[in-house]
Amino acid sequence: MNGNRPAADSDPASAPPDPDAVHTPEQLGPALKALAGGRRPSEIEAAARRLKPPERLVKQTISDMYRQGRPSQRTLAVFLRACAVPRDRHQAWLTARERAVGQSGKPDLDRLIDLVRVGDADPRALGVHAAIDVPGATGDQPVYVERDTDTDPAGLRALIQRAATDGRGRLLLLTGESSTGKTRSAYEAIRLLLPHWRLLHPAGVEQIRQAAAHPCAELVVWLDELQTYLSGTAGLTSDLVRTLTGSGVLLIATMRQEFYHAYAGQPGPADSRSHAAEWDVVKKQATPLVIRAKLSNAELARARAAAVHDKRLRAGLEITTYELFPAVAGAPELALHAENAGPYATAILHAAVDAARLGVRSPVNAAFLRQAAPGYCDKRRRGAAPTDWFENAMAYLRQPLLPDTAVLNAIAAPDSMEVQGYLVTDYLLQQIGRQRHLTKVPAATWQALIDLVANPDDQVRAADTATFRRLYGWAKKLLRKAHAAEGATSEQLVHLLVDHGLIGELRALCDAGDSVAAKHLVDVLIHQGRADEAYAVCLRHGPVPASWQVADLLAEHGRIEEALVVLRAAVAHGDRFAGDCLAWLLGEQGRIGELRELAEAGGDTAADQLTRLLVEQGQIDELRDLAHAGTGYAARRLAEVLLQRGEADQAIAALRAIPTPARHPIVITTLADLLLERGETDEAITALRPLADTGYHTAIRQLFDLLLEHSPLQDLRALAEAGGAIANRELAERLARGGRIDDLRALAEAGDAFAAEHLAEVLAKRGRTAQAIAVLRACGDTGLRTTARLLAGLLAKHGQVEELRALAEAGHDNAAWHLADLLAKHGQAAELCALAEAGHDVAAWYLADLLAQQDQIDALSALAGAGHDTAHKRLAELLAKRGDIDELRILAEAGNHHAIESLIELLYERGRIEDLRTLAEADHHAAARRLAELLAQQGRTDDLRTRVETGCNVAAEHLAALLAQQGQTEELRDLVAVGVPYSAERLIALLHQQGQDEQAERIRRFGLPPESDVDQDL
Repeated sequence: MNGNRPAADSDPASAPPDPDAVHTPEQLGPALKALAGGRRPSEIEAAARRLKPPERLVKQTISDMYRQGRPSQRTLAVFLRACAVPRDRHQAWLTARERAVGQSGKPDLDRLIDLVRVGDADPRALGVHAAIDVPGATGDQPVYVERDTDTDPAGLRALIQRAATDGRGRLLLLTGESSTGKTRSAYEAIRLLLPHWRLLHPAGVEQIRQAAAHPCAELVVWLDELQTYLSGTAGLTSDLVRTLTGSGVLLIATMRQEFYHAYAGQPGPADSRSHAAEWDVVKKQATPLVIRAKLSNAELARARAAAVHDKRLRAGLEITTYELFPAVAGAPELALHAENAGPYATAILHAAVDAARLGVRSPVNAAFLRQAAPGYCDKRRRGAAPTDWFENAMAYLRQPLLPDTAVLNAIAAPDSMEVQGYLVTDYLLQQIGRQRHLTKVPAATWQALIDLVANPDDQVRAADTATFRRLYGWAKKLLRKAHAAEGATSEQLVHLLVDHGLIGELRALCDAGDSVAAKHLVDVLIHQGRADEAYAVCLRHGPVPASWQVADLLAEHGRIEEALVVLRAAVAHGDRFAGDCLAWLLGEQGRIGELRELAEAGGDTAADQLTRLLVEQGQIDELRDLAHAGTGYAARRLAEVLLQRGEADQAIAALRAIPTPARHPIVITTLADLLLERGETDEAITALRPLADTGYHTAIRQLFDLLLEHSPLQDLRALAEAGGAIANRELAERLARGGRIDDLRALAEAGDAFAAEHLAEVLAKRGRTAQAIAVLRACGDTGLRTTARLLAGLLAKHGQVEELRALAEAGHDNAAWHLADLLAKHGQAAELCALAEAGHDVAAWYLADLLAQQDQIDALSALAGAGHDTAHKRLAELLAKRGDIDELRILAEAGNHHAIESLIELLYERGRIEDLRTLAEADHHAAARRLAELLAQQGRTDDLRTRVETGCNVAAEHLAALLAQQGQTEELRDLVAVGVPYSAERLIALLHQQGQDEQAERIRRFGLPPESDVDQDL
């Protein structure tokens, strides 16, 4: 089976390929394959594992490298080492790679966007926070303190290393509170591991699209504050992420936890239609990594060691009221400055914070702040305000406290020195936002959003928040403003109007020419059975997706001509389903003329309906003409008619008379069926063979059925080759079912992997296991992915440990799995340990399970200490089973997330509220959930309120349920107005329970009444 290899593979002694002769990817792939000197990909993978330190180079990556000629720099470097290429030749091959990739013929991304090398990137420009100024401190930043995720086998650096090694892109998303070190951790990781890669810090999504259109090797796309790239009508999409990662691009992103919880599906304002695209990216594409504000014991020890030589870290550790990294980022100074702000500066600051809470991502301008601020002052403060109140307050808020950092930061317009607007510094935005979580937003701020926020995406997000709070009056105004902006979508405004039955306003939008409104108005009218009005909308605005439903409604009322008008217009606009509906309706009405036109235009449904009518009207000659012209439906109908008359000979003759070039596949298969019914097998085979030779699978399957019993193998092979891999698989399956072992063996020996697998399965079922193993063994690397799996399963079933071990060492993961399973069943912990140390993670999984079953905590701890995640999990489960809270806490503080989960469940079972509160305040979501459940069970409303004030949505759910149980309608109204999740649903249900159905229905349809908000205009 190896006789077809290229000469370079089969003759290792031949002259090695010359890297200087490589100039294109098409030359590089074969040259590297020749350089491997006959080594199989699995052998190279195993050799990479044996390097010091071990490297990961999977078979698929090697195969892709041979085929595409575009290995990453790191992949090529590992390949050269694994193939034992002399080190003095490495640089020549790396240079050949750069030359080949550069000649790929694709536009160079460097020419489109200004890229930098990762090692040359400025951390401050990437978003790393400025650090406090301490006398005697050197440099701009303190010494980096390694986080637990840096050393975790499944952590940040491990994932980056894997992406660099296997060449498969990823989106890695670091989440956590502000100023916890997310951006610094990401920067240090890529600086250490990918210093020579290029880095794109996109100014907007358009540059990301350029990177996707012109992908280049070894590229990092840096997305600090990912939410700024997600939001809006033209934001980052899941498809765009897939395109980038599919090209090997590594995306590194950060996001504050409140955004992550919203976009990843936690209850909140993001729970609406407008965030589906964001959910796709954050939940489905990203790998999240949490960076916590509170340091683990190990992180704290590293920080103290580094602080001996770093004055900033030493100063940060001395601030006991703040966690280390917020302290080093200047959080105490920022918080104190905000706390000491006067009433007018505080009003401006709160207006800016509320704008961000409501969904404004763009900088807010001075006019907005000036208009909104009075809503945060009582009438006496407003009356006492000096003429320069705004200027003085802004000067205070803009005072620099750290390099380039103030409470309120001025942001310049693109390519300009003019101030575009202002953003609250992240830390204060987070902290003040939490403090104001249960505070209503003044009407002045809502009105300023309508009057002075120009970005339609900001307006849509704010409207979404207003909708969630049942403030539909503000939502409509914001959406109208967004809709009025050029290019803005009316989708949300239309949905709001539809959801709340505001058909008059929907009709007004429709009359103004809005196609989205027209589409939804037609849907509503169809649902209400208002055919006249739906028809009028279609006439006025043209076809809509529901045109066929309008036509159906009209047809039900006998208004056939109007239904046809609607369908014809939809067909003219390319609606294929409307074309089918038109054909059906014309067929029902017996309109042959128009059906002929549709059929001639290529409409299959029209052809079907036309031939049906021709049969019903007895127009057999026209049916025959259509069949001769190649209409398959006509040929089938013609045969059916003749058969019904008992004229089988004439049916066969009619089908045979159709010229060969015009024969539709239906004609041929129908003819074959008729011939077989008459017992004319050879004639049926003759009819089917030309069609099978084109690869038509229905004909191939029919021929297989006819030929399998008596035909020689070469005829079957020729037939299978015409049908490709699917036909080859079917041939092997049918030979196996027919018991044709010799033919299967002949195919297997000729290199047919499908036949080899089926032969092995048949032999194994007959108890001839040794022969089955020999067949699969002979396949080597030429087999399918399932071949090695089948071989490993047979070897394991018969206890052939040594051959399993050899396969595992050669890089077959399935063999390693079976070997580990076999060793675990026999309790061979030492052998499992050796297999795990050789780099087989599956062995570590089995070893952890075995040690847990044997209650060997010390050995399990040692395995966990070596970085095996399953060992961490089993150790935590064992300690939880023993009820050992202290040991679980030690493991949790060391960063074992399994221990944290087990600890939380144990604390919950024992009702330890304060311990759960401590974990919840350290941003452990599971602890927050369990704490809220305990507080609700004990009816502790005040404690739940306190948790809600910190932004805990799960506590909000339980608080709303508790208030509903207690009949607290007024407090529920207040919670609805400030956007507490679940409160609106609970309020409406409670009002229904109290018999206040009219009021409940009004809130559901029209939102909160004016008195529930500050001067809201409904």
